[in-house]
Amino acid sequence: VARIETLYFIHHSHTDIGYTHDQPIVFDLHERFISEALALAERHAESDSDGAFRWTVENTYVLLRWLKHASPSQIERFKAMEKAGRIEVTGMFANLTPLLDADQLIETFAPLRTLRDDYGFTITSAMNCDVNGESWALPDLLLDAGIEGFTMAINTHFGGAPLARPDTFRWQGPSGRQVMAYSGWPYDQGWRFGIGRSLEEFEHVWWPRVAQRLDAVNYPLPVVMVQSYHPFGDNGSAFEGFTRWIDEWNASGKGPHIQFATPRMWWAAVKQYGDKLPTHRGDWTDFWNFGCASSAREQTINRYSRTRL
Repeated sequence: VARIETLYFIHHSHTDIGYTHDQPIVFDLHERFISEALALAERHAESDSDGAFRWTVENTYVLLRWLKHASPSQIERFKAMEKAGRIEVTGMFANLTPLLDADQLIETFAPLRTLRDDYGFTITSAMNCDVNGESWALPDLLLDAGIEGFTMAINTHFGGAPLARPDTFRWQGPSGRQVMAYSGWPYDQGWRFGIGRSLEEFEHVWWPRVAQRLDAVNYPLPVVMVQSYHPFGDNGSAFEGFTRWIDEWNASGKGPHIQFATPRMWWAAVKQYGDKLPTHRGDWTDFWNFGCASSAREQTINRYSRTRL
């Protein structure tokens, strides 16, 4: 029987390029979102509550654009919140499909050098959302890029996971090295569970279902993680309402305890139970991704170009 002591709650915007909004709109919106998240992180910076606001930057590309246009004072404020652990920068360039070859994946990690060397960010986690699969080259490349933990929050619309979610495991790459990985719920699941919305629904409807699911898959850890975006949906901003809700839930004394977290905090908790993690080896098989089917001609051109290069 699964006994979850702590639910780690990770809040981020979902960067949906070209599906929900056209590219120029996406880039403009996410620059606003990062500024709003920074203001909220500062507002709660002195709080030692487990519900204090924290923000996770899902992709490096939108952050690079923000850094390009932000004022020096904004950048210093962001660096201070990142150093304090109130904001975490993760390592994936965008939410990528399995179409990228190894060289292309390597190129997507190039911004990490700038973000680490020029801004001093500590980047040890990576997350990919909405896309259901990644090529087997990725675990080795993540490790080469200094990434210790990788989370997948797939889209279940017409899709599925290769393992019984949620599942925390070691993903072994072709070299034999292993990166910690989490096959989690969809990236909007926290809000769907009622977190930030309804204490009663979370307690009486969703958490019993979650506990039943964890028992069904023999989930071995006393910690579990769920992600969430703004109630608006894809390409949404930061939502302060999660903080008030989590504080109220924790004050009730009911389980599980909820920790407003960043990925680094989640992986620190997982490391304590490293001996319980199974190892899975091989390609993270994709069940679908609409982008691949919609761009077959362009992908053909891209592959021929890669071969010529």
